[in-house]
Amino acid sequence: MLYAGIDIAKNKHDVAIIDSEGTIFVRHLEITNNSEGFQHLKQTLDNLVQVTGDTVQVGLEDTGHYCYNIISFLRQNDFAVFSYNPLIIKEFVKSTTLRKTKTDRKDAMTIARKLMSDVDKALFEANPIMIELKYATRNVARITKELSNQKVQYIRILDIVFPELVKTLGKTNSVVETQNVYAVLKAYPAPTELANANLRTLTNILEKHSHGRHGRERAIKMRDAAKITVGQNSPALRFELLQTIDAIAYFSDLKNKAAKQVTTLMRKINSPLLTIPGISYNLASIILAELRNVDSFKSPAQILAFAGSEPSVSTSGQNQVETGHMVKRGSPQLRYALNQAARGCARTSPTMKQYLNKKLGEGKHYNVAISHVVKKLVRVIFRMLKYNDQWDESKLIVNQ
Repeated sequence: MLYAGIDIAKNKHDVAIIDSEGTIFVRHLEITNNSEGFQHLKQTLDNLVQVTGDTVQVGLEDTGHYCYNIISFLRQNDFAVFSYNPLIIKEFVKSTTLRKTKTDRKDAMTIARKLMSDVDKALFEANPIMIELKYATRNVARITKELSNQKVQYIRILDIVFPELVKTLGKTNSVVETQNVYAVLKAYPAPTELANANLRTLTNILEKHSHGRHGRERAIKMRDAAKITVGQNSPALRFELLQTIDAIAYFSDLKNKAAKQVTTLMRKINSPLLTIPGISYNLASIILAELRNVDSFKSPAQILAFAGSEPSVSTSGQNQVETGHMVKRGSPQLRYALNQAARGCARTSPTMKQYLNKKLGEGKHYNVAISHVVKKLVRVIFRMLKYNDQWDESKLIVNQ
């Protein structure tokens, strides 16, 4: 068997190839990240297969989006491809040497040796539908971030041009982030225009875009507040407000369409995670996309470590404090999804809710108590994915 390790980069990839005995066939081959480079790699692998009569397996680090094209190319040409989390390669390096050296050549050789040493390589086989799910979930995350940024700018503009609006309608910013308020501000983007608006027209706009929930009463409040506002009547800010409202509508539409794509993929996968109370398609998809293959993890503790949801431990000499802040390394997307899933599960699952209350009753801060729920939920998720089990409330134990 031949083992090819590829160190992935943006513009080029480094390749090393060894056999089952550790004999080096290719110490270092640099290929460009384009069709010519990919064909050079294929020709090299084909020649070695022909000369040695062996089959070849290819391993690489899952370093962001740079690896996806070469994974697709190799799979199309019938090569077995295995994808490693960079943290796994890092730990493998620590177990083989005390020297701290890192070069692209050495990394490629390290990956090849890691691939050679693994008995059950199926744990790291690149799954096409999980790659698709990761594309889709990351797309939703980026759109959500853009939408959030636009809403921040929207509130900033209102604070300048119409600071009384939030207090008039409610106590939080969310009250002005509704379709009926957007519609009014698009029709009357300056307080001077709103102050002189026809009450019947203003009422009709509110009734139409709130489906009858708001009408004349809200119209009077908004118009009266506009008459006494201390906000600036700036044409530039008026223009920016209109553009920002359009941007919010645009990104909201994109987010809905992207979320539908995720839902479609999740229905194809039909994961048991969807049976967990309080976990939506969105959260379940992020968890699956980030974990990709639960068999890559030996225990729930490894998942916690990968998500960065485990407390740091530092015991030395007289310092024997074993609890600390969350390490927050690994996947921030997975950490977010697990945290939100734990909150949702603690609201809807009687056992999880009782467990959360138990930790709160012990005097723990809410965030610390939620971290315990995360730990418990990860143990459940690990078993569900490992054995394809459905959620079973009766199997949960509060004290564990």
